[in-house]
Amino acid sequence: MSTTTAPSYELRYVPVGRLVKLLIYRSDEVLHSDKLDVCRSSAREDFIDKATRIIPDLPRQQLSNYLLQIVNDLNRAPAKPDGEIDVTRLIRPEIFHTDEVSGCAIPVISMGESGPVGQWMLYLRWANGRREKIDLTDHIQTDSGRFWIHPQPTPPAITQSSGWSSQSRQFWLEDEPAPDPVGVFQELCRAVADYLDFPAESAGGTTATLALWSILSYVYPAWSAVPYLAVGGPLGSGKSQVFEVLKRIVFRPLPSANMTAPALFRTLHERGGVLLLDEAERLRDGSPEAGELRNILLSGYKRGTPAQRMESSGDGKFRTVTFDVYGPKAIACIGSLPEALASRCIRINMFRADPTSEKPRRRIDADPQRWADLRDNLHAIALEHGPTWLELADRSDVCPAMSGRDYELWQPIMAIAAWLEGLGADALLPLIQDHARQLIELNRDDTVPDADETLLKLLATSVLSSGHHVLTTNELLRRANETEPNTFKHWSSRGITSTMKRYGIITSKNNGQRTFAKVTLSQLVKIERIYGLDLGIPKESALLCGNG
Repeated sequence: MSTTTAPSYELRYVPVGRLVKLLIYRSDEVLHSDKLDVCRSSAREDFIDKATRIIPDLPRQQLSNYLLQIVNDLNRAPAKPDGEIDVTRLIRPEIFHTDEVSGCAIPVISMGESGPVGQWMLYLRWANGRREKIDLTDHIQTDSGRFWIHPQPTPPAITQSSGWSSQSRQFWLEDEPAPDPVGVFQELCRAVADYLDFPAESAGGTTATLALWSILSYVYPAWSAVPYLAVGGPLGSGKSQVFEVLKRIVFRPLPSANMTAPALFRTLHERGGVLLLDEAERLRDGSPEAGELRNILLSGYKRGTPAQRMESSGDGKFRTVTFDVYGPKAIACIGSLPEALASRCIRINMFRADPTSEKPRRRIDADPQRWADLRDNLHAIALEHGPTWLELADRSDVCPAMSGRDYELWQPIMAIAAWLEGLGADALLPLIQDHARQLIELNRDDTVPDADETLLKLLATSVLSSGHHVLTTNELLRRANETEPNTFKHWSSRGITSTMKRYGIITSKNNGQRTFAKVTLSQLVKIERIYGLDLGIPKESALLCGNG
């Protein structure tokens, strides 16, 4: 809790067991602090005497009234429960959104008795419009009960950037009007377009997607799953430039090209934010380190699926430790990502810019205020519209004809696009929907390797013309070798069986040979539709199967 006693002073308090820690600030500088039993009148008088000696122009009566207000607050607050805590009332401190209050923990550096010290301050925006700043404690009291804050971060380093400038935070607390979301989105698009080259046919959709994903990075706790970005392309195509832009606009960026897996576990668990993992080619290694990194990324896609590590308990034994690594992540690499990870990503395809393009030569920090203003506005928008994010997370109408992983990837992006379109961003949702359809089709093409598609086509041809003949795995392998000898020269019939099983096609044993006796045309038509393939099945045959 905090209050202002005069234009230049601010009082805050933090419960510490049975006592209360009181702090007197001026412009984020601690002038005096002390612990006391605020319910005892003699302790209050001692504090007032000491504080007014140190700060002679501090109003005694206003200070006394504030201390009595603390007493009333403590008497009204329910006792801390001894029993079980409802896990739905647990919130992370870095940024959160509930129906009653939204909040964001900001590192504040002030001058203490022995030099600069870091402290976490919690900026809150209540459903009734009230804005306030309080010390980060273990809970927030609301009309419906307490929200418990976990995990509690260690004090911030004095070099840690706040992300949200001190002046902007002060203006926000003084009830400055909230930024226009459409205007901020449009400035995000301009900032992206000024420094990044995309193919002309997809430039608008890619730019808008990056801007919307940046907004999502400030509000993602409202969703149960969050899409990653996979930034791919050859050397010199601008992948690192994408990260340089994202580093300046997303919420609490964590750039990492060579950070160890244990450091990432702990950093993401304690401070949250957006992981920017560059040079991610190592994710395909078979090393334990690469395995741990994959564990982080696969776990962090959905809320409530923490990453786990075995750690020494100090007595020669090991215990399982869980780390909350949920949040947005961007991954850049030259080659392809592991399939399970790629399925969690929206692709950003980069190509080498035209030699005449000015964008790669522009200095990103030529105008640092531009990036600071964007970050300030994004923080304010995130807190001002807390209940809106919760509503958007439930909107299913924005993703026509999408299901499964495609829905999870695109629903947050499209929901925010629909909201901005309602505020005046004309035709934004159709732009994103069309861009998503193009990427989904491209992903389907990449999901099925060329060899798999060849085998499926040969199998479909056999089913269409077989009559009473049942194709064996050896026969399918022979036909594949005749069609593409360089591709299949090292394949075996067992490899054919394993590959077809990925598509739900199971072989059966007959007279000592594996055959495709159970495969049906309907099954192949379904595979054709799901994976976006052309297996050469005539349209009339597909219609007869009921899958046209």
